[in-house]
Amino acid sequence: MTELMAGDLRHRLVIEKRTNQVGERGQSFEQWEEIGRCWARITPLYGRELELARQRHESVQVRIVTRRQMALDMDSSYRLVHNGVDTYCVAFTSRGSDDLR
Repeated sequence: MTELMAGDLRHRLVIEKRTNQVGERGQSFEQWEEIGRCWARITPLYGRELELARQRHESVQVRIVTRRQMALDMDSSYRLVHNGVDTYCVAFTSRGSDDLR
């Protein structure tokens, strides 16, 4: 893996967490709460890398790399928003590791 340079992080992401809320009449509904923003590198997956990723999650299309330590605490109840497009998180790995969680 190559060194991550500041210029590589050119995509601004909003990090949101799914929360359950209770309305005025006691009804439960799902809402997304912004918990932070960070810069990231978004790259499409191609070839062998795409095929390997789709063996675990068939909807995978891109890799998102951030410098934020916050990503290590994320799970599938989070989503990332870039230019109004929602990206749902399916797997996480720490830098230099191929172990997905």
